[in-house]
Amino acid sequence: MPKLYVFAIGGTGSRVVKSLTMLLASGIKTNYEIVPIILDPDAAAADVEKTTRILNNYKAVHKYVNVSSADSLFKNKVESLGDVVNPKTNEHISNEFRLNINNLNGGSFRSFIDFNLLEKKGNNQAMIELLFSDQNLDLDLEVGFQGNPNIGSVVLNKFVDSSEFAQFAQNFTDQDRVFIISSIFGGTGAAGFPLILKNIREGHVQGHNFEHLKNAVVGAVTVLPYFKLDGDADEAIQSATFISKTKAALSYYHTNITKVDSINSLYYIGDTASNNYKNIVGGSEQKNDAHFVELASAIAVLDFASDDSLSSYGGRAVGAKYKEFGIDSIDSSNPVITFPNLALSTQNLIKESLSQLFFTCLYLDNELSNQMKAPFAANQPVFDTNFLSSHFYQSLNGFLKEFKIWLGELKRNKVSFAPYDFHVESDSIGNVTGFTTNRRDIFTLLNGVATKSTGLNFFKNRSYDVITAQLSTLSKNRTFISAESKLLELFTEATKQSINKELF
Repeated sequence: MPKLYVFAIGGTGSRVVKSLTMLLASGIKTNYEIVPIILDPDAAAADVEKTTRILNNYKAVHKYVNVSSADSLFKNKVESLGDVVNPKTNEHISNEFRLNINNLNGGSFRSFIDFNLLEKKGNNQAMIELLFSDQNLDLDLEVGFQGNPNIGSVVLNKFVDSSEFAQFAQNFTDQDRVFIISSIFGGTGAAGFPLILKNIREGHVQGHNFEHLKNAVVGAVTVLPYFKLDGDADEAIQSATFISKTKAALSYYHTNITKVDSINSLYYIGDTASNNYKNIVGGSEQKNDAHFVELASAIAVLDFASDDSLSSYGGRAVGAKYKEFGIDSIDSSNPVITFPNLALSTQNLIKESLSQLFFTCLYLDNELSNQMKAPFAANQPVFDTNFLSSHFYQSLNGFLKEFKIWLGELKRNKVSFAPYDFHVESDSIGNVTGFTTNRRDIFTLLNGVATKSTGLNFFKNRSYDVITAQLSTLSKNRTFISAESKLLELFTEATKQSINKELF
């Protein structure tokens, strides 16, 4: 299967990949193996750490998917560059989702460019001082570029000169694609997107020419401002500059990307920025809630992957497309998005699949341990206490915990994406830890979606009973490769049939 290499640049890139992974786990189909490549100079970035953990749990669950099954939760294959083997050397490219930038180990920008080693009596230092202020030169790179794309473009050149980028180019085939995720109003994304695109279109990497890479089908999402920062008057990053930076970057993109046909499909996504985040400059404390703009950006990746009409020739995109994301309607006085607010095409893409993962999560949390004697659990291979303590089940639980946190953050953010009715749980310092539901009939938890009348309202736990019955019926007279693949297959089918019966 061809690969879709997804370059996720900066904090926004990592958060979009997190949303993309949730959609992939729900079983939304792609025709590509997804290879996320996280590029962030912030060594302690909390968003990178969380997204990497989610991706690793995803991989641990996916390896038990029955490849012969038509549909399955976690069906889509997600690889790191470490899983991609160079056919010429039989070596792995890397062993993690995140790529390091050569010689970037903290310290100032002045140190990174070896400013003090330049000729003091010549024009080299004078030229650098003309291009960069003292504040630029003294910028601590430990937490990224802090909204300075001029610095980012210099540092990120180290990435495109890296052995990892060269091996990516060597492995790229004419069937593969590239998608680049970046924000436009900061430093890392604004610098990284045009730089990576330029190197792909040139097709020259470390002295070698890669025609397949030069003629790749490349898509990108440019995330416009969608949040503001509190107390930013004296900070290195100020949200008051987001719009001016966006305008400058858009002008640059128009001249150097759009007019020269560098991109096959470019998506513009943003919001009115009604929500405020704490102004924390990178590091482990920078923990922004998941936002609907990031989910919409993840949907853009899937839209790009499904568009077979895109092509390139001679290092240029043929018939480039430019898209924006919109919703059908929203109450401006109460900006909450549910499934009915989305365009029909978006609903058709995510509503059923995401709900299957949601109901699977609820059932595993609240009902599976009560049904160990039910036919679907008792028949071989069994679901028992040993299975519930297995590495697979712990990885699945770890992923679903992050899924609940993701949904909780989306709900409490502004604008709120709240397709399901639940109570968001938080710890003592305000971090979302999950959610709880109080309704016995979980099929009534979809906001704005009415349940069908089935005459079964007298059941105490009607919806769990419906899913349990489906699980037992579907497991009858069937053989499964393993208990792990059995769980994934049965819950995919049982939740789908239950949703169709009760809701859609």
